[in-house]
Amino acid sequence: MNIKKPMVLLAVIFMVSGCGKSPGEAKSPEVTQEIREEVGTPLQQAGSGFTVVEPGSIYKGSIEIATPEASGSVTYEGSGVTIDASHTEDGYVMVKCDEADVRLKVRITLGEDFYTYNLNQDGEYEVFPLQMGNGNYQVQVYKQVEGTTYSPLYGTELSVEMPDGNRVFMYPSQYIWYTNDKNAIKLSYDLCGDLTSDQEKVDRIYNYVVGLLTYDYEKAETVDKGYVPDVDRTLEERKGICFDYSALFAAMLRAQDIPVRLVMGNVQPENIYHAWNQVYVNGKWVWMDATFGPDSGHEESNYTQEREY
Repeated sequence: MNIKKPMVLLAVIFMVSGCGKSPGEAKSPEVTQEIREEVGTPLQQAGSGFTVVEPGSIYKGSIEIATPEASGSVTYEGSGVTIDASHTEDGYVMVKCDEADVRLKVRITLGEDFYTYNLNQDGEYEVFPLQMGNGNYQVQVYKQVEGTTYSPLYGTELSVEMPDGNRVFMYPSQYIWYTNDKNAIKLSYDLCGDLTSDQEKVDRIYNYVVGLLTYDYEKAETVDKGYVPDVDRTLEERKGICFDYSALFAAMLRAQDIPVRLVMGNVQPENIYHAWNQVYVNGKWVWMDATFGPDSGHEESNYTQEREY
């Protein structure tokens, strides 16, 4: 069913991070200057005991990851927009738009909850998760009219039934984007090629990310609105903000078929907006924060979740 365009324009202030529970919020996950003295650099570069692994230098076998597809078996089209819903049972939808001369947004809604994302102007598909569970979703594409004023362009309703609600967190999507030829994925296989249990893989990748990366305070102060991590750039530069840490950690574990959430919310007692992860291992979701590392003194009770990817 197509969602009809109302006669009035929508003035929507979209999230810096691309999603939210309500319009008008504007937050970016970061570790601020106020806590630098208290915790130091969230992750210090590991000492002589840490070994940097060149991606692709150890594992020589085939790399197989859960790969999203716009297979075209279920599509909705109108006003230059194509929504491919062929694999909603796996927890994702793919969207593209031929409209290239204005900014575009995608809003995915279930009940009263919604997530809003930027959509590229290249006419190429992007992958968006259906992370709010089963039900009747609305997928709506908006085009910019002026400033923060957007007009509905095209949309549809989707009835989503996912047999495995965790599967959505095993695929790449816009905020955690990777393909099997990315260095981050090659490195994941290098690190985990000799391991058999998910717990061993989680521990090894976590310790590697903690040991490799340092926090980029300059980037935290200058990061652009709508910033999306590039996992290979983070790996190459060996530094980043919390969004980078959590996206890299999630990508490397998802490549091992381990469900991982990238979570955003607030951390106490510093009262900062932050990104971290939840990992599904041994039959339960486990909180993990690679940015602060294992020695920060934080506990899961210090974290208040607002949204997840």
